[in-house]
Amino acid sequence: MKTALVTIGEEIKYNTALNEYIKREVKEYIQKIDFFYSLEGSDKDLFLLIEDILQKCNEVIIATDEKNFNITGKILSTLHSDLLVLKNDMLLPSNSSVYDEGSYMLENKTNKINVLKIKENEKLPKILLKENKNIKFINIFDMDEESCEILLMPVAENFEIKVKIIKIIEGWNLVKLESLKYGQLHNFIDSALQLLPDKVIPQRDIFSHITYKLIENNIKISTAESCTGGLFSSTLIKYSGVSNIINGNLVTYANDIKEAWLGVNPQTLENYGAVSEECVSEMLEGALNVSNSDISVAISGVAGPTGGTKEKPVGTVYIGVKSKQNGEIIKRFHLKGDRIYIQNQAVLYAAKLLLDLEKNIFFANS
Repeated sequence: MKTALVTIGEEIKYNTALNEYIKREVKEYIQKIDFFYSLEGSDKDLFLLIEDILQKCNEVIIATDEKNFNITGKILSTLHSDLLVLKNDMLLPSNSSVYDEGSYMLENKTNKINVLKIKENEKLPKILLKENKNIKFINIFDMDEESCEILLMPVAENFEIKVKIIKIIEGWNLVKLESLKYGQLHNFIDSALQLLPDKVIPQRDIFSHITYKLIENNIKISTAESCTGGLFSSTLIKYSGVSNIINGNLVTYANDIKEAWLGVNPQTLENYGAVSEECVSEMLEGALNVSNSDISVAISGVAGPTGGTKEKPVGTVYIGVKSKQNGEIIKRFHLKGDRIYIQNQAVLYAAKLLLDLEKNIFFANS
């Protein structure tokens, strides 16, 4: 079964914030999106494009701007030999199985189609397409892909589960689980937790898990970031309730700000530079002191595309985590890609180090 998200209209396609909002909401509800299509309402081949998508995918969510909402309904009606009728102040195909304000659902033998009317600066209409409960995700840490496969496959066969292992970064694999005809997803996940209690987190969104566990344990966290410009802290701040665990975070690009805000020793910067284990260690300590937190995260590196040297080429990033209870971990990474990909990888490695430092928190009763 294949699932597609389709957006229709220039007002969605070229409005990045709105586009990303739609993707986030749909992925939160559906979890598995196989294809994403961004179409313009003015496209002369819109009818053929929608027809082709419906032939490829069993489940389709179509998010269309107001201008193209009725056009989309007309196309779907034609494809299904149906008529448009007025229901709930909307023109929609008469065979719509269920509808809500700004949303309706069409079902037949081959397709389930949920059409959403999107309005700028307003909440997304209700998603009527039901989540596929045959698919779940877990995260496994500190194992390579081959070892994951060797350990999980016998268990997966026993519970009739199809397993797909996706590498996120070194030592972090996202595992997609799909239940076959008589599959037992929950039993498989329970077995995986028993088999690898300190390596498995049965959640797809690790940052949501980190935030929830910190809130649950009333643990304060602060960050001091340079090359990531607050990306790690902004990732945590996306989740509700973080005001209970975050007093403040610092973005300290300039060396004099590292000195003034974090108390980094000028001699450290002169002898080792801002991109160094020594500097990150003092950033960690400074972040704890200035925020009175329990845990700190610090990142300093060269994200590029300029600024690299022979000793510290582009992609050199030092990442550290520190706990008042469990000491600190600092590692040097050599990351590749463009500036944004390097920054995103750094955030993922920071999360990984945080999990490593506080296993008793993040892997307890996952």
